[in-house]
Amino acid sequence: MKSEQRKKLPNKKIIKSAKFEAKEQFTKSALENLKTEKDRIVNSLKKSGEID
Repeated sequence: MKSEQRKKLPNKKIIKSAKFEAKEQFTKSALENLKTEKDRIVNSLKKSGEID
């Protein structure tokens, strides 16, 4: 009998760490976008005299 060759798949730890890295990168990007948006809004309100 001939044994079939299987494709070697990455182990679960590697897959999970890649998913974690992607989530972490997305979270950091989203946080940076929120900080930038907050700064823009605060500056706009300061210019209009809404806040000091």
